[in-house]
Amino acid sequence: MRTSAALAVVLMALIAVAAARWLDAPTAAVVGIVDAGTCGGFSYSYSAEGVMGLAHIERAGFYSAGAGGVVNAVSIQLNSFVASPNAVYWVQNVALISRVNGTYRIAVADYIFNMSDYGSMEARGGGNVVRYTAGGRPVAFYQSSLTLGDLDLPATVGLMVAVNGSSIYFYYSTGGGWRLYDSAELPGGGLEIRVGPGEELEWVVAGPREGYVAQITEWDGWMQLFYEYGGRWYAPPCAYSGSASPTTAERISAVKGLAEYAYGDTAIQMAGRSDLSLLWSPEVSAVWTAQGLVVLTTPPDGEWVVAVDGTPLGPAPAVLRPGFHNITAVLYAGGSAVYRRYIYVSSP
Repeated sequence: MRTSAALAVVLMALIAVAAARWLDAPTAAVVGIVDAGTCGGFSYSYSAEGVMGLAHIERAGFYSAGAGGVVNAVSIQLNSFVASPNAVYWVQNVALISRVNGTYRIAVADYIFNMSDYGSMEARGGGNVVRYTAGGRPVAFYQSSLTLGDLDLPATVGLMVAVNGSSIYFYYSTGGGWRLYDSAELPGGGLEIRVGPGEELEWVVAGPREGYVAQITEWDGWMQLFYEYGGRWYAPPCAYSGSASPTTAERISAVKGLAEYAYGDTAIQMAGRSDLSLLWSPEVSAVWTAQGLVVLTTPPDGEWVVAVDGTPLGPAPAVLRPGFHNITAVLYAGGSAVYRRYIYVSSP
């Protein structure tokens, strides 16, 4: 083969490799369900009274690696931003799952950081305030924890954070109902959970402590994420499979991580590559059934208001007269409209 031809072959091979890498989906630093307040071409923000994550685990194999070595543990984190009139806090409710001699064990822990002043923390609750110096700067945060004991798989682990007045409440569930395990009072009152660009709501799997990377060897399960508004729970209007730059300091492996796909507003999980992708975005469609018109919405558990010819549509199929009909579907987040869709249909 002539030199020029050989160089051409090598060049084409390099281009193919580069193209394959460029076409690969970006990887996520944490994996689960993330509401980043963005959805393709638009962004949104909203406030909530509570947030809740559910994680069902059929089977799991894992370990995490960090500067301190290897540990047989991972974390499932519910991370959110809470604002008062005077400060913004980053709040974590975390389930720590470990495996020792074939037995799974679970503990829960909560943390509060003052994002407006890292060195200031005036929380009062069942936990304690930790103070130290990092890089010459004072750092303070609130923490509390509780060891729950053995966890038999399959299991559904739930974590919840709620705010009311000047208090934050931390709940967990491993089946059999929700249990309050800690609460903390912050100065200023008027607390609200905020979600939007720069204030992600995260329900994710990661390493068990700062600097540790979770390595998933086996996993089958699913996740759901909800926010509370007006006393009802809703799925986020838009969701990603993770975050490339999360606020949390724990991570998950890009290769030995979690692969996900959406079924409605549920993220189905299995061991695999930790790709960062859009799980769902708002969609509306109308179909005719033998019983009448049915309007299908994504996310199914979103804060939707749907009307046909100006009349609110309930869960049952609408029985309509022959002719043309106007469907209006509005998706809200925390009471604010974030998406609208108008559909004209003709009855068969």
